[in-house]
Amino acid sequence: MTLTELHEKDFTQAAEELSEQNDCITSYETLKEFAKKNIDEDNLFLAIHILSAINSCPAEYYDYDFCMGTLDKPTALLVISDLEDYCMEDTIDETF
Repeated sequence: MTLTELHEKDFTQAAEELSEQNDCITSYETLKEFAKKNIDEDNLFLAIHILSAINSCPAEYYDYDFCMGTLDKPTALLVISDLEDYCMEDTIDETF
């Protein structure tokens, strides 16, 4: 998705599309399920880390790298501008 395409969508549409393209964009529900799974596996430190982050800043979507565990904190994505870093720059075709 380009920046122009991003700004033509509402936040939810853009976040859903970008979450399909980028593993770091995840939903509240997915993070909550991940925390539950970690509770069941007695990884309480990771579950607390996730739950603390989503409790302190509720949002529909978050930036979180699941591979990083507690080294990465889920960051709420709240507005279109929060999604800009996940988009490609618009390019100008200068072929004549």
